[in-house]
Amino acid sequence: MAIEVYNRIATGELAGSATALQMPNIPCRMCCFKAVASNVGNVYLGVSTVTKVDDTTDTTSGFELGTGETSPWFPVSNLNLFYRICDNAGDDLTYIAIG
Repeated sequence: MAIEVYNRIATGELAGSATALQMPNIPCRMCCFKAVASNVGNVYLGVSTVTKVDDTTDTTSGFELGTGETSPWFPVSNLNLFYRICDNAGDDLTYIAIG
């Protein structure tokens, strides 16, 4: 089995938002997100129409990250394919993208 070698690493923090916002334009091959441990509420990841979980059946609810939780690694070509929305404007998100 060959080991994949990456030559670019980007990390950062994204301020929380109660409205859906696009992630930054960062070319990559894989990325991972982590909800900040000091968050009060949840962070949701999805596409441009991402919404918070609201106890209804729909196709817009985001992938939920609770306080301090980490997502799996996502194979993706750019971080900007993801959008985020948070329970509170102060619920921040960090990321690592490799390419």
